Amino acid sequence: MTPGAAEQAAAALLYDMKGCYSRLRALVPTLPRHRRVSKVELLQHVIDYIWDLQLALQRGPPRPAAAGDSPEAPCMPAADRILCR
Repeated sequence: MTPGAAEQAAAALLYDMKGCYSRLRALVPTLPRHRRVSKVELLQHVIDYIWDLQLALQRGPPRPAAAGDSPEAPCMPAADRILCR
């Protein structure tokens, strides 16, 4: 591969990654909209959002609460869900 072709390939990859981060910003509703977030913070929100979706799928559809039922406790504290911190 020539140096010019390698630079073009690297530039194309960088452009694709910027597009991927932009799509993630648009898809994750938990991101703060009033300020810019770093790539690491974006990925932390993505991980949390996927975790929340997974928990929702495992629980199934909501059921009416019976009298005396206690609210379901999360299986893991929110602070422990973020793996990158």
